[in-house]
Amino acid sequence: MPDQQPKRNTQRQTQPEHGPRTLQGSKWSEWVFSAALAAIFLVFGMAILMDKEGREQPRSLAATPLFIGELHPNISDVIEKAPEDGALEITLVEPAPMYPADVVVGFASDALVVLRRMREFFPQLDNRVVRFVVKAPLHPTDTGSNGMAPLLSIEFERGEVLAEVTAPEFTYQDLLNETLVVRYLNDRSGSRYLGAFCRDPLSRPAADFCERQVLD
Repeated sequence: MPDQQPKRNTQRQTQPEHGPRTLQGSKWSEWVFSAALAAIFLVFGMAILMDKEGREQPRSLAATPLFIGELHPNISDVIEKAPEDGALEITLVEPAPMYPADVVVGFASDALVVLRRMREFFPQLDNRVVRFVVKAPLHPTDTGSNGMAPLLSIEFERGEVLAEVTAPEFTYQDLLNETLVVRYLNDRSGSRYLGAFCRDPLSRPAADFCERQVLD
């Protein structure tokens, strides 16, 4: 009997010691695994984003455009001298918007890029007027809206606007304020998209432009 008692005491002492060690080790392993998994997803996410940016941004603008149509990838058509007034007419295609105001925001932003690059690469142009036409999906509230259509156009005095766009603080809202003429090529969708923009807080710096428009 004296020989067996110490053995029972030894078992009672060792059982509580191994339990917590096993539990702590398990929690530590789970934590390490979760952290490693999160790090892997983060690395892959960043790699995908960087790869996307690396593919899209350098291709977005031709390094040395040879033609006006190469000034921006959203240009779908160029008329170097429009028959009615000799204007340089550039059509920009805008994708289906997440919000209606996005059509005008994208259109004006793209037009600003085109004008800045036009000044840089085509200073010899002599058109008095430059006209931008936006082609986009019809407004979602239009019955049977389907496909793309020219919606509206904006015009500028070429010499004056090219002198303005060089300032780095010049924004697409400033560009809209410089607009001479707005024409609705689709009365319903054109005015509705423009109205959505002018009701958006983004339009506040373009208040002069919006005050001159008749909007839905």
